[in-house]
Amino acid sequence: MKINFPKIFRRLLRVVVVLAILHVLILVFLYFKQERFFFNPKTLDKTYVFNFEEPFEELNIEVDDNVFLNALLFKAEASKGVIVYYHGNAGAIHDWGKRAPLYLENNYDILFVDYRGYGKSDGKYSNSKQLLNDAQKVYDFAKTRYSEENIITLGFSLGSGLATYVASKNNPKMLIINAPYYSWKTLISEQIAPPIPEFIVKYDIPTYKFIKEVKCPIKIFHGSRDFLVHIDENSKKLQAIAPENIDLTIITDAGHNGIHITKQYYDALKALL
Repeated sequence: MKINFPKIFRRLLRVVVVLAILHVLILVFLYFKQERFFFNPKTLDKTYVFNFEEPFEELNIEVDDNVFLNALLFKAEASKGVIVYYHGNAGAIHDWGKRAPLYLENNYDILFVDYRGYGKSDGKYSNSKQLLNDAQKVYDFAKTRYSEENIITLGFSLGSGLATYVASKNNPKMLIINAPYYSWKTLISEQIAPPIPEFIVKYDIPTYKFIKEVKCPIKIFHGSRDFLVHIDENSKKLQAIAPENIDLTIITDAGHNGIHITKQYYDALKALL
């Protein structure tokens, strides 16, 4: 039997070339459409009416020319200040607002804000600079209502990097980050969606860089059973940057989204605030 190796080689080469082209096309698609995969907003009609038992004020915070972020400011009876809450990558503040009682009970007002394209907020994002600038604009708004020494920045998951960025550029009373990531690029490329190369992830939110510039006390909460944002690769590495200023509490048996419903978190937050 005679085997035509050159012919087989040419066929294999064609297959390799086709696969390589397909891979490149997929990466190009992911680069330009990654917001569709990494952000999971719930949109609300502009006429949507929020309904909560707790007293609140609905706000629209201008972050760019004719771009407004919708926000809810819940009021405590005997307020010690305000918590500026940067939420995760999914949902909208009609859901996130359900967490308000936990913080109101500790005598803090709490400001929830929806990112661009979330809830009733305007616009959409195309880069991390917009996201970070918006986070700062929200903080600037908080400073028009409260003394900065009475402002706490709190971020969950996606919002942890934003809260840390804001804390690094300002002087809040405290930074609290729940289920934070070390770096958004690294989280996506190595943990959530490998083997996407890091250079494809255009949203650069390096929490590990920001946290080095934070001057206020830092508190991290992370679930021991968080299999989305792994504690060893994220919170523990962040704490190691400045262990004298960063306190890490591991919430036993909590997953990524379950930190806030645990008694351990409730008790720790009460002691902290």
